[in-house]
Amino acid sequence: MRAFTAGHRNLAIGAMALLATAAMAGLAWTQRRPSEYNTLQAVVQRLSQGNALGKQPLAFSITSGTASAQLAEQRGLCKADQCDFFAQLDPYHRYGNGWDELVRQGYVMGDIQGWSVSSGTVLLPRATFRAYGPRLGYLSCTVAHEIAHIQRHHVFQQTYYDSHALRQLQGQQKEHQSLAKARELELEADREAADMMARSGFRGRVCLDDLVFMHKSVGDGTPTQADSTHPGYEERIAAMKAHYLQLERRPLQPQPSTAGSFRYDRQDNLLTFVPQRQ
Repeated sequence: MRAFTAGHRNLAIGAMALLATAAMAGLAWTQRRPSEYNTLQAVVQRLSQGNALGKQPLAFSITSGTASAQLAEQRGLCKADQCDFFAQLDPYHRYGNGWDELVRQGYVMGDIQGWSVSSGTVLLPRATFRAYGPRLGYLSCTVAHEIAHIQRHHVFQQTYYDSHALRQLQGQQKEHQSLAKARELELEADREAADMMARSGFRGRVCLDDLVFMHKSVGDGTPTQADSTHPGYEERIAAMKAHYLQLERRPLQPQPSTAGSFRYDRQDNLLTFVPQRQ
């Protein structure tokens, strides 16, 4: 072993100081990242175990939610059915123009929600994390459900079905059959979420329990109607029970896990999971 000279000691001390500064900067960055994103990263990391999530990056954004959009409509800031902009507001940003109160009230009044877009982005209102609390398995089911929509290309399937299978129909008949297809895709996403959870090691009927909890949390016990975008409570619960019976009779084999890295962009309010190229 070489002996340290005074110069070497100074270099070592300087290097240690740089490492300490870098560590503090990393800690400060972690602290600046909202806690909900830390939770979300843990959920996606767990779902990547035993599941093939594909090669496409998956992005996740925490938003203000539809409660904020409803409040914006009440204040006359947007027309009915044209308030989605307010549902997508960044809940961690300070706007200073009155929208901050919309975001705050949306967080207090909002409940469990989630939606996805065909480009590969999942959006979750911040209130979803408050409503779920420590129930990480339930949150994981909601995230898995939205990932399933993306992986199964449900937006494409819906538009293709509407423009091909229903092209001869008009009016209410076309609308009702289109909504029936949408409900079918929701049930498919429910089943795929349950499968993903089972493959990643979650035990029991966690996604069934999540559906019961979610419907009670949002206060929705309505049955399926012709104009329903989602299956009603009883239909959805019955379908999930039937699927779990199948899983219990014939357990799924895990898929290859998806190795990848996470990238968080505070400016874009976006957490991205980037699968590792094989």
